[in-house]
Amino acid sequence: MRTRISIYYLLFILLSWPVFSDAQSMDTLDYEVFIEKVINHHPLSQKAKLNDLKAEASIRAARGNFDPVLESDFNQKHYADKMYYRRSASSLRIPTVAGLDVVAGYEKNSGTYLNPESQTGSNGLWNAGIELNVLQGLLMDEGRTALRQGKAYAAIAEQQRTLQTNDLYFSATEAYLYWANSHEALKIVNESIRLAENYFQNTKTSFINGEKTAIDTVEAYIMWQDRKNLLQSVKSSNTATQKNLENYLWDEDGWYASDQMIPDSLLVINQQDAIDNFSLDTLDSHPMIQEARSKVAVMEAERRMKQEKLLPKLKLKYMPLLTPDGEGLPGYNNNDYKWGFSFSFPLLLRGERGNLQLGKVKVMEKQLELENKTIKLQNKVLNSLAQIDYLKAQESIQMENVQGYRKLLWAENEKFKMGESSVFLLNKRQEKYLEGQLKLIDLITKRQLEQLKFRYYTNTLVPVGE
Repeated sequence: MRTRISIYYLLFILLSWPVFSDAQSMDTLDYEVFIEKVINHHPLSQKAKLNDLKAEASIRAARGNFDPVLESDFNQKHYADKMYYRRSASSLRIPTVAGLDVVAGYEKNSGTYLNPESQTGSNGLWNAGIELNVLQGLLMDEGRTALRQGKAYAAIAEQQRTLQTNDLYFSATEAYLYWANSHEALKIVNESIRLAENYFQNTKTSFINGEKTAIDTVEAYIMWQDRKNLLQSVKSSNTATQKNLENYLWDEDGWYASDQMIPDSLLVINQQDAIDNFSLDTLDSHPMIQEARSKVAVMEAERRMKQEKLLPKLKLKYMPLLTPDGEGLPGYNNNDYKWGFSFSFPLLLRGERGNLQLGKVKVMEKQLELENKTIKLQNKVLNSLAQIDYLKAQESIQMENVQGYRKLLWAENEKFKMGESSVFLLNKRQEKYLEGQLKLIDLITKRQLEQLKFRYYTNTLVPVGE
């Protein structure tokens, strides 16, 4: 731990020495504040939260298959001054998850030409009973299938919210890292320009004093101009990364710009590291894997329903008839009832067997997709772990190189002051130091981006404020 702290302290010295800029007068856009506002206020974050409503709606719609149903029917025929018939019936049907329907109703019929079997008496007739699918529909039916699928779709919606939030977290942090990288590059190049200008002015003074040749002055001037040209390229990159970052600048009042703002130092961004305690077994709970499993569950429920269609349809009905007594209340007599059954069975079952085969194929497709996603995710994680180690090693080596380039530049500058060096050699030393600094901040950025990828792949991104 002490070694790591020492390395980052030295990196801070190397990246910040010497820096002369008016950036200190600008406000710093703190990374933690930035990402918290992104997660809490960005439109894509608000869109991700709508998945909660999707999940709730999926469950509610599926449970609608078990809602009680109230029905009423009235028919009357009047012809040639005669009341042929008047028939009225009302019923309440309550489906249950047990596969049977509870049915209750009331009917009252009258009329000169009423069918005798429809006679109910002057007080009407009450009924209550059950309807039960004995074979097909006993263990699984359309309502229970829809409920299982609704729960699976609700789980998918919740997993999609996590995935969408992680995507936003990742892209916002990536944009911030690139912005911070370009800002560090801008500071480094500005310092390089200051040094090149000093070399040019010193060379020009030496030329006037007869200590340097005219060509030395030209070379120093060209070096200065090269640095200014490089500055335009870096400014262009900084503007592009800043504008890209502004896509994520949202707070409670809406979108805002990043003018007059600078990023945190690269060394304090995205230092959360969940590598040490990582295990591949934890990938089983990754929302991408869970989403794929939920899709398998949807197809499996559909397959079970299609398999149920292979059974014959046998529906039993039993309904006691309750005749109102003298006070109008329904009275029970075990000799008064209606019962019956209905049966059907397609002899060849070609449609049912074909649909079942399609259902099995769909399940297999989703299972294969799940296996493919699992392996790809594992390999991405393992590759990310390896890349982080490589980048840390490169970063450590490059840090030592930059320290060496800085010493060489200082020594060459001292020799130049004593007339023992040339502008050409001084230019080469400065180029190496400049290239080394830019490469170092690129390596730091790549390492942090790789750590960000690792956290994304392992679902260890923990949005602030969630």
